[in-house]
Amino acid sequence: MDIVLGSKNKAKQQAVNDVFKDSMIYTIDAPSDVSAQPFSDQETLAGAINRSMYARNTLENGIGIGLEGGVMEIGDQLFLTNWGALTDESHHTYVAGGARIPLPKAIAKELKPGIELGDVMADFTKDKHIRHHQGAIGIFTHGLITRDTMFEHVLLQLKGQYLAQLIK
Repeated sequence: MDIVLGSKNKAKQQAVNDVFKDSMIYTIDAPSDVSAQPFSDQETLAGAINRSMYARNTLENGIGIGLEGGVMEIGDQLFLTNWGALTDESHHTYVAGGARIPLPKAIAKELKPGIELGDVMADFTKDKHIRHHQGAIGIFTHGLITRDTMFEHVLLQLKGQYLAQLIK
């Protein structure tokens, strides 16, 4: 099966490669059509869907996948969040969300003016490639969950929904 991932991010690519081992995977820079730093579940999910649909439309046959990281607020606490979308051959889109952890207040306040979490984390860790590797989730879980494994969970949910639909 051919898959187009709507991102060139290495962590997202690794997650798709790990979950769809027997597929031919291509990557493109797909627009999310949301803020560079999504600030709600709705906006983060919309970004994943937009990337998925854009990616799917580049194929004659196969599926498109969109993965989006963001933050969402409950009370005065910002949480790291992530969403994914898979658009199949008939242009039906499946969605799934993943892990959420609270962000430290010092990190959260840096995001308020509109700075991307990846940029804040690059400055915080002095690693300009952090968004392509462990990500914020890796830092704040002491490496027990990394950005690619966080997205793997979402991708497994997407793949499972897709496969379950195929047996109906």
